[in-house]
Amino acid sequence: MNRRFLKGILVLLCAVSFLMVSFPVSAAETARDLTDSLSLTHSRNISLSKLTDRSYTSKIQMEASDVLTLRAQEPIAALYLVFDRPPEPYTVVSGETVISCGTQGFLHETIYVPNPQTEISITLPASILCDVYAFSAGTLPAFVQDWNAPYDDCDLLLLPTHADDEHLFFGGIMPYYAGEQGKKVQVAYLTNHWGEPYRPHELLNGLWTVGIRAYPVISEFNDLYSMSLDHAKTLYDTDKMLAYQVELIRRFRPEVIVGHDVNGEYGHGVHQLNTYLLMQAVEMSADEQSYPASAQKYGTFDVPKTYLHLYKENELVMDIDEPLSAFSGKTAYEMAVEGFAQHRSQQQWFSVEKSGKYDCRKFGLYRTTVGLDSGIGDLFEHIDAPNEPAQTAERVGDLTITRAQTQPNANEDQPKSQDNQLLLIGLAVLIGVVLLCAAAVLCLRIRKRRIRR
Repeated sequence: MNRRFLKGILVLLCAVSFLMVSFPVSAAETARDLTDSLSLTHSRNISLSKLTDRSYTSKIQMEASDVLTLRAQEPIAALYLVFDRPPEPYTVVSGETVISCGTQGFLHETIYVPNPQTEISITLPASILCDVYAFSAGTLPAFVQDWNAPYDDCDLLLLPTHADDEHLFFGGIMPYYAGEQGKKVQVAYLTNHWGEPYRPHELLNGLWTVGIRAYPVISEFNDLYSMSLDHAKTLYDTDKMLAYQVELIRRFRPEVIVGHDVNGEYGHGVHQLNTYLLMQAVEMSADEQSYPASAQKYGTFDVPKTYLHLYKENELVMDIDEPLSAFSGKTAYEMAVEGFAQHRSQQQWFSVEKSGKYDCRKFGLYRTTVGLDSGIGDLFEHIDAPNEPAQTAERVGDLTITRAQTQPNANEDQPKSQDNQLLLIGLAVLIGVVLLCAAAVLCLRIRKRRIRR
C-alpha cells in the first residue's frame, strides 16, 4: 500500500511539473490576433474594409489629421500598421496615453500600447495606409515586423542594387551571419522601387524572413535599367551616388563590406555601376578630403575587408548547406530561397543558385587591411575585434534568432508583458525542477526499501 502511494505521488509530481513548465510557454506567450473582429470608424465616414483584408495591394488615401478609431472586444496591446510609403509622424491614443509614432520612417511599424484599451484612436498624416492589425497582450505572430533602427555601426555592410539581389547573389550571408551568428548586418540599397509600390513590401518581408532586424537603408536613386556600365553612368549623378556610398561606409564603419560582381552578374549596368563606385568609395572613405561633409559628420573609416560577388582573385566559397540552429535546422541556402520567395513579383525571372554562373556562395577578397584569407570560407577571418553585438534571444514563430538590440524604441513606455511572461516561465521552470528533484528522491527511497527487503 505504501509503495503504491509513493508511486502515485511520483506520477502526480511529474504531471504537475510538466504542466507548470509547458503551460506558460505554449499559452501565455501568444498574443491573440484581434484584426478580424475589429470595428473601424473614420472621421470622414469612409469605407475601411481594405484596411483589414491583409493585403498591401489594397489601400486607402488618408488626409492630414484624419482620425481612425479601432474598437475591439478586449484590450488592444499592440498595433501593426502597413503603409504604402514611409509616413510622417502620427499619434496613437489609448485612454490618456499618447504615443508618438512614425518617427523612424518605417513602412511597416509595430506599436506597443502601454495602456491597453478596447478603443484606440490613430491620428494620421497625409498618407496611404494599406493594413491595420491589432493584437492582445503577448508575443506577436512571426509575420509582424518589429524593426530596429539602422545600426550606429555594423559588422557587415551588404550593398545590393535592387530588392531581391540580397537573396539571389548574397543569399547565405544574411541567414548565417545575422541569424545564426548574431552579427550586426546592415543592408543598404543603391536604388529604390517606389515606382513599383509592391516591391518595398517584398523587400522588407524578405529581409525579415532571413533574420535581419535593423531597418534597411533605401537610397533616393530610382531603379533604372541598363545593360552596360557606360550607359548606367549616364542615368545617374555618379558623384552624388559615390558620396552616398562613402557616407554609408563612414556611418556604419563595417568590418566587412560585400558588393556585386564587377560584371554585374547577368550584365546589369547598374550592378556594375554599384561596384565601380564601391571600388572608389573604399579608398575615399579614409580620406577626410574626400566628401568632407560626411567626414565631418561621421569621421573617416578604412574598411578592413571588402568582398565582391564572383570576384576571381582570393576566392572564398561559403558553406551554405550546414544546418542552422537559428532556423530550426534549415540551411542558409534554404533560408535564402525562402527570403527570395517573398519577392513574389520576381519569381518568373530568377532563382537562388548555389552553382553555375550566378553562384551565391562565391566571393573574392577585393581589398584587405588584415591579410589574405586562408581558405576556411569565413568573411570575418582575421577580424580580431569585430563590433560586439548586444544580443538577446528572441522567439519568432518556430524559429529562434538572435536579435541585435540597437537604439531603444521611440516608445520607451512599452508594456512589460513579455518580461512578465519570461519571469513566469522562469518561475515555472524552477518549480518544475524542484518537483522533479523531489520525485527523484522518492524514487531513490523506493529503490532502497526494495534492496533492504
